[in-house]
Amino acid sequence: MKISKADLFWNYGATFMRMASGLIVLPLILRMLPSEEVGLWSIMISLNSLIYLLDFGFFQTFSRSVTYIFSGAKELVREGIAESREGDGISYPLLKGSLSAMKYYYGGMSLLMLLIFLTAGYFYIEKLLNGFQGDADAARVAWYLYGVLLCFQFYTYFYDAILIGRGMIKRSRQIIVFSQCVHIIIAVLLLLGGAGLISMVIGQIGATVLNRYLARRSFYDPVTTAGLKDAGKGPDWKDLLKILWATAYKSGLASLSWIFTNRMLVIIGSLYIPLAVMGSYGTSKIIVDLTYTLSLVWFGTYYPRLTEARVKTEEMEVKRIYLKSGFIAIVIFLAASLFTLLFGDWAIDLIKSSTTLLDRKFMVLLFAAALMEALTYLSTSVLLSRNAVPHYKAQSLTAVATLIILIIAMEFADGGIFALILVPLLTQLVYQHWRWTYMVFKELGIRLKKR
Repeated sequence: MKISKADLFWNYGATFMRMASGLIVLPLILRMLPSEEVGLWSIMISLNSLIYLLDFGFFQTFSRSVTYIFSGAKELVREGIAESREGDGISYPLLKGSLSAMKYYYGGMSLLMLLIFLTAGYFYIEKLLNGFQGDADAARVAWYLYGVLLCFQFYTYFYDAILIGRGMIKRSRQIIVFSQCVHIIIAVLLLLGGAGLISMVIGQIGATVLNRYLARRSFYDPVTTAGLKDAGKGPDWKDLLKILWATAYKSGLASLSWIFTNRMLVIIGSLYIPLAVMGSYGTSKIIVDLTYTLSLVWFGTYYPRLTEARVKTEEMEVKRIYLKSGFIAIVIFLAASLFTLLFGDWAIDLIKSSTTLLDRKFMVLLFAAALMEALTYLSTSVLLSRNAVPHYKAQSLTAVATLIILIIAMEFADGGIFALILVPLLTQLVYQHWRWTYMVFKELGIRLKKR
């Protein structure tokens, strides 16, 4: 599998477009929507955590499986990597069975997501809209449309996994660039037309439908389509799910740490903190999350190559990609945090936003927490590349501890924004943010100082 500079270029381009959708649309949101609606939109965005929660680690597992198959693997195993020989072709029966497993899993879980949204989501939105000063009916329409969109996104979630797993980074990112352009155009036109909160939802609907359509067409090229058609009967999808589940459920439990210490914070905080204040937190978090995403672009581009290197036991290549990824992440975070601290408030004033950024001390904490998250993500991803998840128990316990401590801090100590940032950072520093990096360093023979 060859990852070229073009793949890297388009990956940065896709990340830029994600940023552009924020940098272009966000100022309009801040200028044209009241703080309450900005806060509600921040909460809606955080609902993407439901996708990560219900995915339960299958995205990464499916993506790695596709990489194994296109690297010559003839079977999938519960843990570790099945042997493959140089020059082994693609096992289309195995690919066919794997694709069926993905469709059945995501189809069933998307129905569960819809059920959750129509039940728990109803009570949640009604609580949020109690005392809402804006158009409550319009907010409800935006809320439920966004819920349907999330279900569709989840049902088709595996398309990006199979493109990345196949090493089609360039094509995957070209699709993102194109669909994000559509998102920006639709959202901006509707915002300028006075459509309000629903503008962003409709923009995302258009972008998502286009993204999934193009992704499907790209993966099922004539050669792949013919190979799958002539493959005959592949392994039963139920059997494959059982095999993949052995790793996926561990990845899913591990991902709870990231969900509860990142995406779910807005949902929990909104129950204790006014929507206007959550608007400032959400706006600040968007900027920090964009930095987090940008810092991992290089690693994400070369991760399929790292996984292939695992299959072929090229440990020096694994080590090279890991160390370079860490260096790039640190440099990007330092540059972005410095720029935001110096010019962030000025930019907010320039666009005459009704929503401000958090105080500088909170911004520093947010950037520090996100950098630690990024470095830990690099380490755990390297561990996952060998189809093993040694960190899932500890990360699951961290998630539970974070949730309990945060609720106590909010309920009894009036922790506010400070607790929302500091509690997850401290709980992860106890173990998560050093243990897995230490394990990767030891496994790859990395030493910080030569004797």
